[in-house]
Amino acid sequence: MSLRRSSSAAVCVRAALAAGLLVGLVVFEPAALAGDAGPVQDVTLKGKVVTLSEALESIKLGVRVDPEPIAKQVVLLEGNGTITPLLSDEASRALFRDERLRNRPTEVRGRRFPGVPFLQVVTFKIEEDGRFRTPEYFCDICKISVRYPQICPCCQGPMELRMKPERP
Repeated sequence: MSLRRSSSAAVCVRAALAAGLLVGLVVFEPAALAGDAGPVQDVTLKGKVVTLSEALESIKLGVRVDPEPIAKQVVLLEGNGTITPLLSDEASRALFRDERLRNRPTEVRGRRFPGVPFLQVVTFKIEEDGRFRTPEYFCDICKISVRYPQICPCCQGPMELRMKPERP
């Protein structure tokens, strides 16, 4: 009886090790492949941020797409018609959440990863009064500034969209 238990325990241990190795390959192989494909590129692009549906419509591909699955995807539409989809993260979240930042001349600094069509936004600026400026959400009560629309983390009040004041 104890021989059966030890052999079934050994089978379980071997199965767990095999599963762990398999998970390790799945998790680490894409990262290794990306490293082989080339370095991450830092880029600065100009255009306007729009939804993917609007971008496809504006370049007149003549392709009918189902608008629902892509309704929330925002892209940078460059002047030459190039569409660059943006990854949604903390740096780009305002472009996804605040429609007031869209359809305006925009300068995006970001990172391109080999084999990935999406751009990771590092920073972006919106043209206002002929200059590119960084938008921020500001609480007048607490004097707190954040990168994307939200309630004030301090007083729980509303935050106002404004362009970050230029430093002297």
